[in-house]
Amino acid sequence: MDYALRFLILAAVTYLTFLCTVRLAMGTQYKAKSFSINIIGMIAVYGSFIILRYGELLKLPEYLCYAFPIILVAVLPPLALKMKSDQTIKYLVLAVLFLVLLHLCLSFFVGWRDILPFIKIPSLWDFI
Repeated sequence: MDYALRFLILAAVTYLTFLCTVRLAMGTQYKAKSFSINIIGMIAVYGSFIILRYGELLKLPEYLCYAFPIILVAVLPPLALKMKSDQTIKYLVLAVLFLVLLHLCLSFFVGWRDILPFIKIPSLWDFI
């Protein structure tokens, strides 16, 4: 598969996962802030993917290539959406849980290990 198409699919699936995470964390406030959530989600998720994709081109050290996306996804939504402390904790726990779950599913079923490349998950296709 073409890497650009794969990159777009990964970004879209991650964006939908982000929306689910924020929806679960914010509860009833989600509808009132849905436009802001979409804008912040696009900045956080797609910005993270752009940094990860072009970090080498920008000559960023490897730790910054992972630190900037983590900061974008972990800090930007709670601050920009003015989440309460319980919502922020729920968001951070769910974000980590969904990120690992997304990596497990994509690694095992599709064989894409791009989200968390340092966690090695064998693919179903390796066993077949």
